[in-house]
Amino acid sequence: MSRTARAFHTTLVVSGFGYASQGLSLFAIPLFLSTVGIDAYGLMVTVMASVGYLNFADAGLSWGSMILIAQAHGRGSRTEIAHVVRHAVVLAAGSGVVAALAVGSVLLAASAGWRLPMFARHPEADRLVLIAGLQLIITFQFGIFYNLFQGLQEGYWTGLYQGLGRMLGLGGSMVAAWLTHSIEAVMLVQLVMTLVSGAASAVHAWKLHPWAFSKGTWFDGSQYRIQLRIGAKNFLLQIGRTLSGTAPTLGISSILGPAAVPFYTVPATLLGLFFTPINSWNASMQSAYGEAWTSGAVDWARAAFRKSLEKALILGGLGIGVFLALGNTFIRLWTHERLWMDPAMAASIAAMVGTGAFVAAGEFLLTGLNRNRKAAFAELAAGVLALALVPLAVRWMGLGAVGLGAIAATLASSAWVVHREIRSNLGGQCFPSASFIVRLLVAAASGGAAAALAAGLGDQHGARMAIVHLALGAVSGVAVFGTVAFILRLVDSGEAAAIGGRLKKSLVFSST
Repeated sequence: MSRTARAFHTTLVVSGFGYASQGLSLFAIPLFLSTVGIDAYGLMVTVMASVGYLNFADAGLSWGSMILIAQAHGRGSRTEIAHVVRHAVVLAAGSGVVAALAVGSVLLAASAGWRLPMFARHPEADRLVLIAGLQLIITFQFGIFYNLFQGLQEGYWTGLYQGLGRMLGLGGSMVAAWLTHSIEAVMLVQLVMTLVSGAASAVHAWKLHPWAFSKGTWFDGSQYRIQLRIGAKNFLLQIGRTLSGTAPTLGISSILGPAAVPFYTVPATLLGLFFTPINSWNASMQSAYGEAWTSGAVDWARAAFRKSLEKALILGGLGIGVFLALGNTFIRLWTHERLWMDPAMAASIAAMVGTGAFVAAGEFLLTGLNRNRKAAFAELAAGVLALALVPLAVRWMGLGAVGLGAIAATLASSAWVVHREIRSNLGGQCFPSASFIVRLLVAAASGGAAAALAAGLGDQHGARMAIVHLALGAVSGVAVFGTVAFILRLVDSGEAAAIGGRLKKSLVFSST
């Protein structure tokens, strides 16, 4: 398969599992809220965000090994790939040890009465931190198998096993919540499923690519230095993304308490439905960019990135338009009036999710090209700024202002640096034109207006009628957006036919 076909197949698998997980979440989140309660659910989300900082123990090494595997794949060197894999296994074990020491230190401090502000009144968070920490350590150890698939442009296998792990974890945690009403049981089930899916991926990788695990030296100092050097650049990106990603959750929890966290995370999850294929595609293209850059296909990388951005903007514009029109009604119905979304929060989430996805797309490109040092420093600056600005915005202006601090941090740092670095490395014509952006805004506004108008027609009393009106609004919004997009030539029939043909080939490949 071509680079694009492999990326498309990966996106199809990852997005399919993503949508399946999101569909299951439609039942899981109300179940969690009714069984373990809003406080416990918010506490779990806060713990997961806090433990996310232990990703620093990876030090960017996972990305580093994936990039080296992709570049060696571009040169057709299986021996070099096996050499990278052996040393990556050792480094992953080291990351696990560092994470274990960090978890132990956190628990030791908690036993002495030193807890973070959001956990000060929740001693039960200690056990949740232990479970989440163990899950992260397990993820580190199986990461090399996922990175091997990604580097060989077989990310669909990574998507399969990680998707199965999420699905089984979510389904099992729903059963645990129903039977036990315990958030600890919910997290334990997720840990077990992470272990099961990771072990399955390891067995598959071993059987599919036995040459990648061939015998050889484990003590090549130069290989460790290369992985550490590349990892260091990616580590800064990882730190920045972790800080930016957790700043809203931690800021809300520390200022307003864990119970307020779902008012942000649930709407963000809903909008994430539209951005699942966007993020999956951009992540899948990372290894393709690296292989193309190594083999000298710079023009292909430039054109592929621009087309990827255009398609992502179209799907993202559709998602944001429908989200702004129908999001609050859906959330109220979904959570049985336990949660809602005001206009300020809707605007915050739309801006944060959209901006974050497109900045990440540029960072994936630069990471694949191994030209991401300056972007990494900028992402780190964005994360630090977000940690400072988000709590201030929430404290001074309320929950709905969470996006104001996050977007200010991004625009002041990573957004413009990533744009400059891409133009510096690939030249002009890397980004959609101003005309394209204007036409997209018209299509998004038209779709959103149609969705809101259709959903507001007639009698809406009762849950059943509310569902009917939401469905009518969603269909109307998508139809109007698609019609306007074709009229304004955002998408032509040739592109749609090509995507359909690629989808058919991917489905045939999956069935064989």
